[in-house]
Amino acid sequence: MSDRDIYDGVAELLRKRQPTLASPLFSGDPEKTAAAISVYRNNVRASLSKALTEKFPVIAQLVGQDFFKATAQEYFGVNPPTTPLIADYGNDFPSFLEKFNPAQNLPYLADMARLEIAWLGAYRAADAQSLRPEQVMDASGGDPSRLSFTLHPSFRLLRSKFAVGSIWQHHQQDKPVKPINAGIGECVLIVRPTLDVKLSIISTGAYIALTHLASGQTVATAFDHALTQDAGFDPQQTAHTIFDSGAIIAAANHQGTEQ
Repeated sequence: MSDRDIYDGVAELLRKRQPTLASPLFSGDPEKTAAAISVYRNNVRASLSKALTEKFPVIAQLVGQDFFKATAQEYFGVNPPTTPLIADYGNDFPSFLEKFNPAQNLPYLADMARLEIAWLGAYRAADAQSLRPEQVMDASGGDPSRLSFTLHPSFRLLRSKFAVGSIWQHHQQDKPVKPINAGIGECVLIVRPTLDVKLSIISTGAYIALTHLASGQTVATAFDHALTQDAGFDPQQTAHTIFDSGAIIAAANHQGTEQ
C-alpha cells in the first residue's frame, strides 16, 4: 500500500460520521483503533467548524450557532480541505450554500459568504500607499477623463441581488437599526487603504465604472460604460466615492505619465 493510499484512506475515515471497526490501514484491537480515530475525527471536525465560524461570522449570527455547526458538518462531508492552509478552507462555501436545502429560506446567504470572503481577502491583502485626490489631479494634466488607475491590492467589488452590504453593516453595530429589505440588490466596494477595511454600498453605475477601471480602462471609457448601462449614473458622486475609498495607488494619463 502506497503512502498516497494510506493518506486517502485516513482522509476517508475522517469524513465518515461513524467509527469504522475494521480497516486495513491499522493493526491491533479494532475497537481501540476505532475509538482513537473517532477522537481524531471529532477534533478535526471541531477545528474546521471553528475556522468556518471565524471566516463567516455574520452568517453564523444570521442562522444561529447550532444551525451553523450542523451546516459546517455537512460542508465538511462534501468539501474537505484540499490544501494544508486552513485559511483557504471555506472558499467554496458560497457555492455549497446555494445548493444547501435547509438554507433555501435565506437565499442571500451565498452572497453574504462571498462578501465575507472578499472582506477577509481585503484584510489580508498587501499594504500600499493610496494617492490623495490632489495627487490624482496632478497626474491628470487638467483632464481626469484621460486617466487610468492602478487600484489597491485590497480592492474588491461585489454585486448581489440582495441587500448583503446593509445586512453586513447591521451586524457590525449593537444599536438598533431600521428593518432591512433583503430583496433589494446592492453593489459593494471593499478596500483597506490603511489599517481598517472599509465597506461601502455603491450605485450600480459606480460598480460598472469601477469594474472597467479595474481592468485598466480610462475614466472616460469606464464612465461611458456606466452611463450606457445605468441611466441614473452620477459621475461626480462616483469620482468622490473612488477618491474617498483610497482605492487608487497610481494614476497614468493618456501619455503614460505616472504619479
